[in-house]
Amino acid sequence: MSSHVPPQPAAPRDEIGPAHRRRSEASGPARPPAALRDPASHLRLWSVVVFGLAVDLWTKQWAFQTLRQGGHRALIPGVLELRTTLNPGALFGIGAGRTEVFLIASVLALVLVVWMFAQCPRQRWLTHIALGAILAGALGNMYDRAFVDLVAYPLQTPNAALVRYYVPEDSPDGQWVLLREYPPTAEQTPRRVPCAVAERLSPPVGYVRDFIKIPTCWFGDRELWPWVFNVADMLLVAGVVILALRLLHDRKSQTDTGSEPRTAVSG
Repeated sequence: MSSHVPPQPAAPRDEIGPAHRRRSEASGPARPPAALRDPASHLRLWSVVVFGLAVDLWTKQWAFQTLRQGGHRALIPGVLELRTTLNPGALFGIGAGRTEVFLIASVLALVLVVWMFAQCPRQRWLTHIALGAILAGALGNMYDRAFVDLVAYPLQTPNAALVRYYVPEDSPDGQWVLLREYPPTAEQTPRRVPCAVAERLSPPVGYVRDFIKIPTCWFGDRELWPWVFNVADMLLVAGVVILALRLLHDRKSQTDTGSEPRTAVSG
């Protein structure tokens, strides 16, 4: 006699490959494609960087060539003015004269922005634009600190002492230091300073060129916002504001859905 063994029921589909299923669950949901490998994301980022940097440098050069140092022009009276100033520090004039520190900080900021872009999903096009604006603004002010290297020279006028900023240059005979008022022009006659006197001047410092002024003398003669800024500052502020709004929006969405919080860049 042959024994009859009844067929065993097949294992349910959800019990097949438990090891593979556990690995999938542990890895979590797949991350969206990163912007670093997406040509369209790069196009958005670098287009903003190139355009913003070009506008910043061109407007600075135009303002100082047109108005010179200490120049003033009202574009919209009581609303918007052009007023050229040279800032040796950071925002609000903090840390005047510490060019090397600001250059190192700028390089670190650029590395951070590029890292954030590398972590950002390609769908976050507004974040790409914001990072491009921050990168353009940082490069614009970094260029000034590295290449607008000037010395301050006090002048006595009938009314008061006046400080002017010059590009220093040694004379061919080595007896003089030639000071060309910034920005130098071909027809400009340099100021000749003996080397012994020039040694007592402050060393050259990198200056950031500012020229945009919003008048805020609304209550008397005191300025509520006395600072002058440039296009690079505007790009930096705009980029940071967009990133902050993006972060707030993400946190609100995660709170509404009850999901775990993620960063604005990687989420």
